[in-house]
Amino acid sequence: PPSIDSAEAFPTLGAAMRSGVPPARRLDRDELVRRNRSLQAALSGSLAGEGRERGMGLFKVASLAFQRGASDATAYIAAFVHVFGNEAALVHLPELIALCPDAPKQADLGRAFDVFRAERLAERGAAVERSAAGVGTFGRGGTSN
Repeated sequence: PPSIDSAEAFPTLGAAMRSGVPPARRLDRDELVRRNRSLQAALSGSLAGEGRERGMGLFKVASLAFQRGASDATAYIAAFVHVFGNEAALVHLPELIALCPDAPKQADLGRAFDVFRAERLAERGAAVERSAAGVGTFGRGGTSN
């Protein structure tokens, strides 16, 4: 397997350098490599010690499946969330989408991410409302409301 530092470690990102399909926004090779490495480091750093290699391996498999058309954008985002969690998805998926070399797949990912983000924001709003109403918090007498 390629080193985690190589553009080949994430085929959907590294493919921009070798595929005939131009990305939605053309990145020069140096910028692509820099951004790809930065994203890989951030993702790897977000995983705890022993789970890092396994998590990055799962992500690589999901990336390959998406690149080859074996999974759709919604499944790819679900796999990303499974490995890295909701917060990391909200932070890192926009960059991953920007680096996607295949314009139709990039558009699919963008739409799926918009749905994902809207769902997370709705969940946060509901949690704030529950908190403001005192639901699920400890009230008088130390019991849960």
